[in-house]
Amino acid sequence: MLHLISIILICSGIVIAGYIAIDLKRHPQPMKIMNAVWILTALWGSYFALWAYCKMGRNIPQNNDMSGMNMPEMNMNMPMGTERPHWQSVALSALHCGAGCTLADIIGEWFTYYVPVTIAGSRLAGSWLLDFVLALMIGIYFQFYAIREMETISVSHAFVRAAKADFFSLLSWQVGMYGWMAIVYFVLFTTVPLAKDTWTFWFMMQIAMLFGFFCAYPMNALLIKLGVKKGM
Repeated sequence: MLHLISIILICSGIVIAGYIAIDLKRHPQPMKIMNAVWILTALWGSYFALWAYCKMGRNIPQNNDMSGMNMPEMNMNMPMGTERPHWQSVALSALHCGAGCTLADIIGEWFTYYVPVTIAGSRLAGSWLLDFVLALMIGIYFQFYAIREMETISVSHAFVRAAKADFFSLLSWQVGMYGWMAIVYFVLFTTVPLAKDTWTFWFMMQIAMLFGFFCAYPMNALLIKLGVKKGM
């Protein structure tokens, strides 16, 4: 039964990601990086991601119609994060962070499946460290891209801002994700190790991403409140 559920939800995530990708061709996001964020979110979020996209991706506030408007004009007249309800702004910021983690985990887990990385003899520790480093690199790039779209500032300033904004958000996401995967490895699948090339493993990773979102949401709310990052 678990195997069947895993196949259904993973395939659902792939199909929904495809649907969102096609829909984004007709309804591109005002912030370009969010196009990639929604597709990556669908891979783990499945039906939750579809609901979120219909609620927050397609349902863009009326005064966010930026056709024919350049970014400086948008920044002056329509500050990002002010048109949406606060909870949506925080959720989108968390999903933005999670997209980098998602891409990093897909790359990292398949890489370590073929090329084992160990730390103190532990392949799990090596895999998690590689995932974290990749997530940090990709996450900072995603945040850098978002900042450069929202504000006209220097590359160096944007990079520093991106690193500050993304580190704690990403760390909280990874804590939630690793926490669930620790339960998977040390509680649920102790007798037969869970192989990375199975449907069940990637279903567990989908659940791990959901835990990551739950942990990253309050952290993003705090970072936005403190002015470390801006709501999406």
